[in-house]
Amino acid sequence: MAELVPLKSLQEAADLLGVSVFTIRRLIKAGEIRAVHVGARVLVPAAEIERVANHGVGVARVGKPRTSAKVR
Repeated sequence: MAELVPLKSLQEAADLLGVSVFTIRRLIKAGEIRAVHVGARVLVPAAEIERVANHGVGVARVGKPRTSAKVR
């Protein structure tokens, strides 16, 4: 028999990670967070939320440091 995996809604995942639902959707689309599609619903495995909370996602952005706006 298959093991049942606890799933969270996008809103629950966003609340647990302290980000917006838009950010969760963006991370899913980028492949940074795995999700399960059940009909029209998109759900995130609880273990995936724990992984992201403990280890983060992606890599650090490297580029020019931000500078303050120039005063004219």
